[in-house]
Amino acid sequence: MTMISIRTILLNLTLVVLVSACTAQPPATQDRYYRISVGQPSAAGTILSGTLVMEPFVAEGLVAGRAFIHVESEDSTSLQEYNYDFWAEPPGIMIRDELMAYLRDANVAGAIVTPEMRAQADYILSGHVSRLEMVRGPEPKAYVELDIAVTKDSNGKVVMVKSYGLSVAASDGTVKAGVAAANQGIEAIFEQFLKDLNGG
Repeated sequence: MTMISIRTILLNLTLVVLVSACTAQPPATQDRYYRISVGQPSAAGTILSGTLVMEPFVAEGLVAGRAFIHVESEDSTSLQEYNYDFWAEPPGIMIRDELMAYLRDANVAGAIVTPEMRAQADYILSGHVSRLEMVRGPEPKAYVELDIAVTKDSNGKVVMVKSYGLSVAASDGTVKAGVAAANQGIEAIFEQFLKDLNGG
């Protein structure tokens, strides 16, 4: 074998090693998606006679998006979004859907539907998501703030309107723990709303 051939082989091997090193990339981070999920209510019995139509909950700004939101400390005014952690759907829709299932299980109305069903409404439930975020730091927790209103469709009379807000300690600073704490907070708000709707 000639000197030129050896040099050519060595050069080719060097190029292969360099190309392999350049193209070897760490595996891409996978996006993670989370649901809002609450437990079963205690049966309340019929509170609203007729059909209750439930609108999607309204939210603005970052709260309206699907990225999971967090702050580094309770006194921080800087909201941040996780890059790979998202709600499965916009929170306003998921909260409405979970509350609808919750109220159906409690049998609070003759029928409970969304506007897409085009049913004649006797009552309308609307809501607003003011806060849904995780606080990191030494004592991680989730904050949930919801406004919920029920009105009569015939005359717009307010049956009830109330703001709910609470924080729930998270088991650790991970997103998974923050989601679990948020779900606990949402369930607690649903439970209190059902009591308020039933007259306290």
